[in-house]
Amino acid sequence: MQKKIIAAAALVLALTLLFVACGKGPTIVTKEGYEYPLVTDEEGNTVVNENGDLVIYVTDENGKYVEDANGERQTNSVTFPDKIVGERSLETAVYSWQLPEGWAFDETGKAVKDGSDGNIYIKVITVGSEEEKAFAPLFAQVLSENQEQAKEIQKTYPDTVVESKDVTFSAASISGKSLVFQIKDDSGKVMHYVDGIYFVADGVIYKIEYACLNGYYDETVDLYTMLQSFTVKTA
Repeated sequence: MQKKIIAAAALVLALTLLFVACGKGPTIVTKEGYEYPLVTDEEGNTVVNENGDLVIYVTDENGKYVEDANGERQTNSVTFPDKIVGERSLETAVYSWQLPEGWAFDETGKAVKDGSDGNIYIKVITVGSEEEKAFAPLFAQVLSENQEQAKEIQKTYPDTVVESKDVTFSAASISGKSLVFQIKDDSGKVMHYVDGIYFVADGVIYKIEYACLNGYYDETVDLYTMLQSFTVKTA
């Protein structure tokens, strides 16, 4: 499956994807300008076949569904791209996520809080494959590196902390580890706050990075509530 995802990322230049607010629901548009409705399940997630490809409905030159002899809509498939990004929806071959009001995805799939000038954001990062390095030693290495960085910063800002803990997030109860890096100035104001949640899906290690940079810390943001809609589609 990981090879499939990598291959899809390499082919993303061949596709421009968007969610269209119309009766047909999410639609894929190829670089040639052909538009195809995506097949979705009862929960609104796009459907993939056994190879991880997106399943699409076949349409004629007028955009109408093509049906077989039994009156069933015909389907085909296209390679799943790196990301399908809507204003408040994000989907990959592995996970999907819906944002609440007040947030929006940019074209790269990074969730940005309204009015923060990009200084408050959440993004999902592929860290690596467990075939290359197991989760536990990788997280231990990241934690150690952050602790060393904190020691240097503490020389200027003593109230700098690095904390890690086991966490469970999403309505699907996904297990992971959280690594928080926080810097406060002499007045106690949070200058820098990053919470990285590390987890494994389909043999790949991911990081959900929530960051408040340049003094834009917002204590009203509840990261774990926002991640209730985050769903991993593969075991």
